[in-house]
Amino acid sequence: MEKKQSSIGSWIKEHLLSIILVAAVAVACCFMLKQRYLAMILDYICIYAIAVTGLDLLFGYTGQVSFGQAGFYALGAYGSAIFSMRFGVPTFISIFIGALIAMVFGFIIAFPASRLVKHFLSLMTIAFGQMVYTFVVATSSLTGGPSGITNIPRLTFFGLSLGDRKVYYRNFFFVAVLLLILVMIVKHNIIKSRIGRAFIAVRENPHAAAGMGINVAKYKIMAFAISAFLAGLAGALLAHLVTMISPDSFTKDMSTKFMTMLLFGGIGTMSGSVVGAAAITIISELLQSFAAAQMLIYAVIIIVVLFFLPNGTVGLIDKLRHAISKHGKGNGGVEHE
Repeated sequence: MEKKQSSIGSWIKEHLLSIILVAAVAVACCFMLKQRYLAMILDYICIYAIAVTGLDLLFGYTGQVSFGQAGFYALGAYGSAIFSMRFGVPTFISIFIGALIAMVFGFIIAFPASRLVKHFLSLMTIAFGQMVYTFVVATSSLTGGPSGITNIPRLTFFGLSLGDRKVYYRNFFFVAVLLLILVMIVKHNIIKSRIGRAFIAVRENPHAAAGMGINVAKYKIMAFAISAFLAGLAGALLAHLVTMISPDSFTKDMSTKFMTMLLFGGIGTMSGSVVGAAAITIISELLQSFAAAQMLIYAVIIIVVLFFLPNGTVGLIDKLRHAISKHGKGNGGVEHE
């Protein structure tokens, strides 16, 4: 019994900082959900976190740099909006249709992309994002052109409405956070599986990975498809959250924003995408008056992270947690007469 209590006590000491942070986040969410505007910020955080989780699997675990995530984000948003409005598909199904459309395009793009590295890959993904943007602007009959699509139906959950405008953002959060948790569980299972180990091997040294019998192209394509699916899912959720979309929401600036979130949170980590999405979203809201200089602010954040936080915010939190744990063990080991 004493050993069990001791092990529980040591676990609490080791994860004390994490417990405090989770409790603080829970309290903050309860407060924010009482106000419609703050609840909408929480919705955005969940949506961005889903998209950035996909980017982390692509960049953080397989080393493929993508600045075209806004293209997949747009495909998911427009795909879900069109299927729900023109074909009457229930919104909870249409969001996954939008995500699948993005995944199909991700799969197609992944074939040539898997043969490219570094700046060549970056340029290709930038070109893809710009192609999607141009297509959306040019096809007015399908996408509404520069004006976009309005009156997109709100999200329904298995036929159940999420309520009127007063409570919609709050109830949307519970659906979005549920999907985010499922995405994080899937990500954890992928990383801990043979596929995840292959991803990391490809990231570290693709030539050595190929020498060990790993099909490098296969796993690169797989990571690209998963990343595109999650970006599309996030875009579809956005469409039914704001109920109107336009090309302005899917420019290359959004791809840069996703990358900033990932770097700020920490690449190749389980919670980095969530932390980065939350931090950058809140910073963006606080700096709304500097909207014209938003990209400059993101550039400064990236430079600061690269120089002072190479492992992102999560890396800093881990250092603090280990320091607290080590300090606690050190005090526990001191004998008193």
